[in-house]
Amino acid sequence: MRFRVFSVLLLSIGSVAFAQTNDVKKPQMKFLGAYDAGQSNVSIIKLLDPADDVLCYVLMPDNATRKQVEKDKWVYESNAVGSISCLKVIVPVVAITPNAQQSSQKNK
Repeated sequence: MRFRVFSVLLLSIGSVAFAQTNDVKKPQMKFLGAYDAGQSNVSIIKLLDPADDVLCYVLMPDNATRKQVEKDKWVYESNAVGSISCLKVIVPVVAITPNAQQSSQKNK
């Protein structure tokens, strides 16, 4: 199920790149999981852009319909479900020094 949903996501994202004719290798986001969206045949996909530390949630249908317009060129048909929300992931790194550990133990 997750692979099918992820494949549909990649195909959907690929439709945006359809207008581009160059064969430049584009970076890929890392698939982190697929979740139930509470609607029939709809999922929430979680993706990470590790280069920019951006996490995205994509609400999308499990299946996408498409039609061939030319040899090796496809157009994905629209649907009524879909949105994307992204946020910058900030993970604070705090160094723990021996003095800080001792003072936190004294406060207990």
